[in-house]
Amino acid sequence: FNIYDLKNRLIAHSVAVNEVSFMVCEWGNIILIMADRSALCVGEKDMESKLDVLFKKNLYSVAINLVQSQQADAAATAQVLRKYGDHLYSKQEYDEAMAQYILTIGHLEPSYVIQKFLDAQRIHNLTNYLEKLHEKGIASKDHTTLLLNCYTKLKDVEKLNYFIKNEDGVDHKFDVETVIRVCRAAGYHEHAMYVAKKAGRHELYLKMLLEDLGRYDEA
Repeated sequence: FNIYDLKNRLIAHSVAVNEVSFMVCEWGNIILIMADRSALCVGEKDMESKLDVLFKKNLYSVAINLVQSQQADAAATAQVLRKYGDHLYSKQEYDEAMAQYILTIGHLEPSYVIQKFLDAQRIHNLTNYLEKLHEKGIASKDHTTLLLNCYTKLKDVEKLNYFIKNEDGVDHKFDVETVIRVCRAAGYHEHAMYVAKKAGRHELYLKMLLEDLGRYDEA
């Protein structure tokens, strides 16, 4: 006796039974009446039990479809996505894992993901995640510091330029003092001065012009 999940194209339940005389559906259950007059009642498992079975079989895509079809809240969906990300991470499929972790932003503590990719020294994946945190407006000063350190370590001046010189950057996307501090420390003085000038931090601009670049004539 098999129960098929047509949406996910799999056998949801299978059990060996004797010859079946009747089958009825009552109270949300399937009841089988056998030729020998014995009976078998098959009921649907609760959501948590279903997910546990799917996780044990590594059927994460099915688990995601399940929570979405049941209109589970975003936090519950994020937990399934996290487990899928953890599974992919354990297989060293880092790009695929990060794709799942990004979908959890806003519901999973960022430090959980950040620490994993720091440990794995996957700076490109980490950079991608930190960029998404900033895009969603939930990045902290520490996240900004780490992202800028990623850019400078990668020597990715193009992305550093975009991050800093984006029209919405100074006012909405990062902490001005954090950006100035990190850029100065990494030797990107022109970037630090750009931020200071645009943010109206003239005292910092002059300080860098004099102390960092020694351009006394301009001051």
